[in-house]
Amino acid sequence: MDFGATLSRAFNIVLKHRALWVLGFLASLASGVSGAGNALSNSGRLSIPIPIGPSAEVLPEVERFFDQITGEPGLIVGALCGLMCVALLVSLALWVISVIAQGGLIGGVQQIEEEGNTTFGQAWSAGARNFWRLFGLSLLLALPVLLLLIIFAALFGVALVPIITAAIRGDESILSKAADSAFALICGGGTLGCVSLLYAIIAAALQTFGERAIVLEQKGVIDAVSRGWEVFRGNLGNIILLALLMLVFSIVVNFVIAIVSGLLFAPALITAILSVGNEGGAGSLAMGGFTLVLVAIVAAVINAIFAAFSSAVWTLAYRQFTGAGGVAAEPTPPALLPTT
Repeated sequence: MDFGATLSRAFNIVLKHRALWVLGFLASLASGVSGAGNALSNSGRLSIPIPIGPSAEVLPEVERFFDQITGEPGLIVGALCGLMCVALLVSLALWVISVIAQGGLIGGVQQIEEEGNTTFGQAWSAGARNFWRLFGLSLLLALPVLLLLIIFAALFGVALVPIITAAIRGDESILSKAADSAFALICGGGTLGCVSLLYAIIAAALQTFGERAIVLEQKGVIDAVSRGWEVFRGNLGNIILLALLMLVFSIVVNFVIAIVSGLLFAPALITAILSVGNEGGAGSLAMGGFTLVLVAIVAAVINAIFAAFSSAVWTLAYRQFTGAGGVAAEPTPPALLPTT
């Protein structure tokens, strides 16, 4: 496998087709906190003092509003339940969009390699057509994790009963059994942890190559798992090396995000802290909030580009592993004819 050509081709594809940036952003929606959150985690925990005085007094209308809420516990419970339902629906919608966008990234690179171009609509359609199979693949690979969690919960419950009994009765014989149960729980938990880590690595590979088997070869869920395992087992050395390269790229990208975030946000944060209590404090705080939003946008763009790049790398690698096609060379301009 030509790692240099694969990485270079993936970079050129992402650089020239900005529709993949949008798909990369959408594919990252369900992946949790982005690099912006990591880069700003320390500053996010910073407590900025607010001046206390006549200007900070609570308005009577606001005070009456909170008094009314605290006087009706049912209203608070209903509001919390409503917020939880909304959060669940939003999370589900973001996850669906993420799955479709991931399929769109794979289909978009395939279209670029075979047809020379793609659009957001074409790539999105490729992901939407394969949504249910991609969903089935994710669900199938998640079932062993659920089984391991159930086993650990059962072991924890069995080991917890003697410990609680010993704590209540104070019997030394029961305490000895409780210690044995705790030791067995630690050993069992460690074993399950190692098994879970090994499965997580294998499942990540099956997810990566199974998704491409679904989108590129129109495989079913079970066939995609089988195809993913075949590709993973047959190209293990190249996959490990490529995964290490992508890990290095990921570390570099997160470092860049942290540096850019710090350079953008630190001056505004320092200004806001120094201006607390002054006449321009509110404006400085507003500017700090605006800068925070700007940092989040910049980090989201960088993450979106890297997500598209990473997906393109693995799609091109899959094409090489399966013999679907090598890395397409960049078109060269025609040679100039000699003039007389």
